[in-house]
Order: sequence, then C-alpha cells, then structure tokens
Amino acid sequence: MTSNVIPIDERRRAPRIPLDAPLTLLGPQGRRSRGRTVNASERGLLVDCAELPPLTPEEDVSVRLGVGEGEFEIPAAVVRIEEARGWVALRFTGPAKRVQRGPVRRVRRSRARPKEPRARSEARAELRAIASLAYEHALVDAAASPADSLLSWAERLTDELGIEGIGRPADNRELLHAMVRVVRAADEEIEAA
Repeated sequence: MTSNVIPIDERRRAPRIPLDAPLTLLGPQGRRSRGRTVNASERGLLVDCAELPPLTPEEDVSVRLGVGEGEFEIPAAVVRIEEARGWVALRFTGPAKRVQRGPVRRVRRSRARPKEPRARSEARAELRAIASLAYEHALVDAAASPADSLLSWAERLTDELGIEGIGRPADNRELLHAMVRVVRAADEEIEAA
C-alpha cells in the first residue's frame, strides 16, 4: 500500500498548528485590516487579510485577537507578504496585553444520556480544537501551568483515538508542542488507514 503523504524537511524553529480565528491587523497611522489566522506558532502567525494593507517587511504592527478569556493585542513585525494570496507572515515582538475581558460562563453538569460512539473524524476535529486552545494559552502565558481540565480532555481524546497521550507538560509551551505531536500522530493514523 502506498501513502499519499509527502515527507517535508521541516526547518522551522517552532511547530505550526492550523488556526482559523478572526483578528484585526493594526498598522502604522491607525490603518486597520480584518483577517483570519491561517496557522500559528509560539513565535508568530500567518494571517489571511481580506484587504491587504500597504505593509513592508520589518514594519511594526499589532494584532488584535479574540481568545476564550477576552481580547488581546500583540505587538508584531511583518516578516513577509504574499500579495497573490493576501497573506502576511508576522513575528511576535512583545507580550500580549489584555484589551477586553471575555464573558463569564457558568458551567453546569449535563443531564444528557450517553451517546453512541462517534466517528473518528469528530474526535480528531476536537483534538485540533484543543490544539488551538493550547496555542491561545501559550500565547497568553507560555510559562504558566496548563489547565488540568485541558490536560484531561486531551488525554480522553488520545485514548479514544488510540494514540499516545500528551503526558504531563510542565507549562503551556510544552502543552503546545505535545498537542502538535498528537495531532500529527492522529493525521498519520488516518493516512495509514
């Protein structure tokens, strides 16, 4: 059986995860452009802008990104611009600052009855969602301890998918790297099947 997976020589310093989140790119002189993230790492973002603002490499910008805990503004520098696609690659240049606090959510126990086993693709999609949350947590505070609920959620999904778990990462950065590893393992298992 042949595989359709083409091995790529990965030269990046930080792993990338797919991330589709709305954002606002704040350029010099108050220029604003709405866009969405394409992928993210602990060092930067690849952004797809509907209307690409006039930017140059190494120009200082800010990214306003909404995450579960509110809205944050992150200083960044333009690395490259792909005008044909409308993409801008950004490198973070400073820590994220909270702009707006998110809503407080009440959590109550579900009274729903247990459901039938779900499709593996659903569990894989949920695993990718956790990877996005891990990225958000690493972005906000990379050195903080990961949330226990996030760790147990990820472990439950890796058990469901039958792949190696994430272990006990010491901080959010290690959690991000562990999530990238398990998402890749889940993708490889799907390709092998």
